[in-house]
Amino acid sequence: MTETAPLEGDCREDALCALRTRFPNTTFLALGQTALWDEPTKATLRRRLDHFWPEASILAGVHDTDYFAKLHGFHQPGGEAFALVGHDDHKTRALWSAAGEMSQLFGSEDVPTRDLLLREAGVSLKKALAFADDPDALLSELTMAWGWTGILHAGWERQISAEVKLAEILPTLTEQIRWATEGSAVGQTLIGWVEEFSAAHPDALLPCLYQYLLPRLYEQLLGALPQNFATTRTTTLLRFNTETCSHPRFWLVQAFLDPATRAQAREAYDLAVEGGEQYTLDQFGPGARPFDLVVPGRGRGTLRVRADGSVWIDTPDPIHLPGEKVITSVRQLAERIESALGPDCVLIGKAVALLPMLTAEWVLVFHEGASGYSWRSARLMAELRRLRVSHPTLRPILRITYHTWDSLSAAPGVRLTLPEHLTQALGRQTLDADDFAACWRRGSEWESRRLTELAGLRSPKSLLAYLERHCLLMSAAEYARANNTLQLLWEQARTLRDHERSVLTEVRQLRATSNALEHAKGDDFRARGSVLDDAAVQERRERFDLPLAQNRRRVRQLLLQAKQLHRERVIIERSPRALAARTTLRRIEAEAEIAKARLAKNALQTVHGLPHTEKRPSAWWFPQVDPSGRWFNQVADTAELRLEELV
Repeated sequence: MTETAPLEGDCREDALCALRTRFPNTTFLALGQTALWDEPTKATLRRRLDHFWPEASILAGVHDTDYFAKLHGFHQPGGEAFALVGHDDHKTRALWSAAGEMSQLFGSEDVPTRDLLLREAGVSLKKALAFADDPDALLSELTMAWGWTGILHAGWERQISAEVKLAEILPTLTEQIRWATEGSAVGQTLIGWVEEFSAAHPDALLPCLYQYLLPRLYEQLLGALPQNFATTRTTTLLRFNTETCSHPRFWLVQAFLDPATRAQAREAYDLAVEGGEQYTLDQFGPGARPFDLVVPGRGRGTLRVRADGSVWIDTPDPIHLPGEKVITSVRQLAERIESALGPDCVLIGKAVALLPMLTAEWVLVFHEGASGYSWRSARLMAELRRLRVSHPTLRPILRITYHTWDSLSAAPGVRLTLPEHLTQALGRQTLDADDFAACWRRGSEWESRRLTELAGLRSPKSLLAYLERHCLLMSAAEYARANNTLQLLWEQARTLRDHERSVLTEVRQLRATSNALEHAKGDDFRARGSVLDDAAVQERRERFDLPLAQNRRRVRQLLLQAKQLHRERVIIERSPRALAARTTLRRIEAEAEIAKARLAKNALQTVHGLPHTEKRPSAWWFPQVDPSGRWFNQVADTAELRLEELV
């Protein structure tokens, strides 16, 4: 790392300048669930601080209080505790990954969902799957996020990330690292660190490993050990007991316990989450507060402080702490919890409440696009102010926007091997890094236009012509031959059908005539009276009975003729020749729809994946692609910093 004097007047550092003026002794807090994704990329901030504000400190933390990823109904065939899976819109549709995700270079958890394929590109998956030998496998393939895997806990019980034993997850984790890094030197370094730590700490937990990796990944990016840098875990940061409860980070808990403010605080919270996916407090049950308590060995659950003095924690096996005195302060709550459950419980705000807690002591560092609910936290604070609930001075959030792919221009000697979706977008499988920097946006625009083109291909003929122009499926001639065969047979069948219809029309006419004769015969009988002489009987026979008999005979003949015509038509329509032609058409249409789906899948992964990875690149990508550090330095130097105020 090159030593550079602080740049007092650097206009690019307006956000840092404002923070240094307002909060000169603040610490920057960077939290993430894993060290193997984008969290260590915040070393960009350390690089900028080293130039502008070197005495500022960064606290990098492992957010280890969420439940580890689990998928309902998923179990490992071999009975292993953990499994490595991709994310698709079929078998792993409901997957939400936490603490165990990793992406290959250019990979992201952008699932080309069934809805996106239909809405953006007009893909009929029903047609595409019609001839598949294994429809489930094909559907997973067509809707799979490229270059991303997550680790699932495959056991029956849910586990908090902080309680995942490293020894149990280690084989799956090393498999994931090998897969993501594709045998690179960086991958070997990562695995070496992991094995070194696990050997030295056989009883360690997974977050301990991540905490161990964070400074090493920072050093790998910065070229030297980071200064004014420390690590933590949320199980440490938000540990709640009688010694920690007075920290400013727990100010919001007090607002929800104090009789003078708790009603206003509840109203403010419910207004803040209104219209979103988060529950209002009444939906959590009586006495609910917008906080969870993590209880060692018992899990995590909503904290409920009831009017009868009892405390409930809605862990998988609910915990009841009886009490006669109503709790009205943070200290009373800490005393009750510590006396019953020990000093190591962790009190963490639900999503909207967490940010106001943390910003009472730290400047939170977020990548652009992360924690998209922060505006609701700002709304919570606005409602608290409106309702005259006092609060400490809150620090703003520092947002970092990267120009990851543009910055590849700083590594012109690097040759990139592109995955399938980017090869489709840019027309080449290998590309120099600076060329990629120059054309990736254009490639994304091309793929966006491709989706529009695909959506406009509504007939098999137009789709086959498109695929043939792009040399993707050369079946237009075969399709035309099969279609011509069906047209010829259809013409023959139509001639028979038309003849059959004319025969049946004549039958209907004859039956109508017979009905009229029957009515006339009845009217005539009633007009003559009940006694008919021989002359009258003969007249009626000639006038009514003979024509009726002739009509019946003719109808029988015509029905036999119609039946024969129908039989001949069905023979043509169901002939081996017709069945073969129809099968050929359906097969080619299915093949064409699969080709269309793959084009659309690739386009969606480019259109959605590139902007997402631009904002949140995995830290280890930088040394893997460019060991010289030029790419990372360019990303750090061009990153845009902005402040997001909560109050």
